[in-house]
Amino acid sequence: MKIQVNMPQLAANGLSENWLFKHCGDQHWRALCESLGTRSSDLRDDGGLRLYPTFIAISARYSLALSSTQESDELESGIDVAHFGRSFFVSKVELANEKSTLVQEMVTAFVARIDETKNALRKSTPASALEYRCRELSGAPPLLDLSRRMRSGELTQYELAGRTLHIGPAGRLDLTCRYEPSPYTDFNGANLLYFASYPSICDSLERTIIQRNSLVDLAADWSLATSTTARDVFYYRNLDIGMALVARLNRLVRDHDDFLLHTTLLSEADGAPIADVLTLKSRTPD
Repeated sequence: MKIQVNMPQLAANGLSENWLFKHCGDQHWRALCESLGTRSSDLRDDGGLRLYPTFIAISARYSLALSSTQESDELESGIDVAHFGRSFFVSKVELANEKSTLVQEMVTAFVARIDETKNALRKSTPASALEYRCRELSGAPPLLDLSRRMRSGELTQYELAGRTLHIGPAGRLDLTCRYEPSPYTDFNGANLLYFASYPSICDSLERTIIQRNSLVDLAADWSLATSTTARDVFYYRNLDIGMALVARLNRLVRDHDDFLLHTTLLSEADGAPIADVLTLKSRTPD
């Protein structure tokens, strides 16, 4: 698939990562449905409940910062998809041109609603009559195991694109910002907080925290002075419409012209984590 970058694919500083997440997620979902031979709206478990693929983790690596992709650039997009057991689908979506390569690895599991009026979810699997038509993995994907270790709090060090970041509680910044996700832009058609909204919400709230607390001495706005080159997102929970979340900036480490960030998104209602987001941003050339 060939994509020409125009205004819908752009943000204030080059390629929109929100658009990129949506594109990669759409490719993942289409490939998943094709492998099961069903439309998304028809996907059910053995009990007849509607199934949704919920994201467990996404690992993104960009050979150049997203700011290097600009209007009228062309990208060739492709996907490789496999399954692990009957619950997990894993994909690798790659967009590339002569300048850069943008790769996202995604892991999803199937869930059904416990209560049709709320976003409380439980794991499930497609109806046993459905045949899986894509490649089967012989072992658990590494990103799935990494997600489990992040969720359980086992890790105190994290490697992101060759950089090591301390993620334990000691020395944590604990700087926070509140946000109520918008049902018009942050939720999807199933009334779930959309997976692509998590990193964009994180970016927006990190920017507010950084500029409010003067954490970085840059002449330009944080959104224009930096651009993402790597990002890992680990998803734990969803939110109902009308609920607020809190972004807690845990770490901001500068390494010359690069910045490593670790932010946890938490439910304001009970303080429980809904996601961890680890990001590497590079300074945009003046």
